[in-house]
Amino acid sequence: MHSSPHPCVALAWGCSSDDETTASAPFVVSQAPHWAIDWTWNDPEPDWKEPPSTQYECRMELLVAMDDDLKRLSSEEDQMAIFINGTCRGISFPNVSKTTGNVFFLIHIKGTSQEVGADMELRYYCHNARQLFTDKYMPVFTPNNLMDEAHQQVFNLAGSSSKYPLFTQLAVTIPENVPFTVTEDDELAVFVGDECRGILHTTPEDYFRWCSVVVSREENETATIRYYSAEKQGIYTIAEGVQLNNDLQSVNARF
Repeated sequence: MHSSPHPCVALAWGCSSDDETTASAPFVVSQAPHWAIDWTWNDPEPDWKEPPSTQYECRMELLVAMDDDLKRLSSEEDQMAIFINGTCRGISFPNVSKTTGNVFFLIHIKGTSQEVGADMELRYYCHNARQLFTDKYMPVFTPNNLMDEAHQQVFNLAGSSSKYPLFTQLAVTIPENVPFTVTEDDELAVFVGDECRGILHTTPEDYFRWCSVVVSREENETATIRYYSAEKQGIYTIAEGVQLNNDLQSVNARF
């Protein structure tokens, strides 16, 4: 399955002026933003069918849990299926843990003895987002696997979206000479135009480093970075564009 790596790619920030109106990163007074990627799309709902049990002599179980982004979008009308050689081999609907609230799918996969070791493709239809997510980076077909750890997966959005099929791994490091005090209430996001493409995260151990995945529709889209300072109660927009290259990304910019 896809992971959400947090590479250490430095993005240098500076300040060219103490006057916020003339800085190269324009500043606008603002309340705390509610930035989020809009995952809604227009994919039709699939009409997947369970394969006949008499046609396949081998069985495999796959447990797939939703990451936090997908958990917020999920509903009981979602569907998940596994395909082998282009045909549906198992369908599941969401289950919700009563103790943790986590959303997961248990898929009973069918295949033949000749298909042992075959590649599998996971397809997930999110009803609320009206979008089909596809993940080809799956374990191979392994019958009688007894739910070993290798077949318990976490499904996330990066690289599986039909709306945003590409992603760039981005890390932002903020130097200590920025014109504000960095706090745990600050926020950082990446935009293409006015469309949010990624929310970067930091940790209490290092508020000056932000990491996440930024999604895109095509290669080499140009994005901008917006930074919300809780101390200043406003948003800085970094003037220099970020090239979304579907890979690790390093950018140098100044306020």
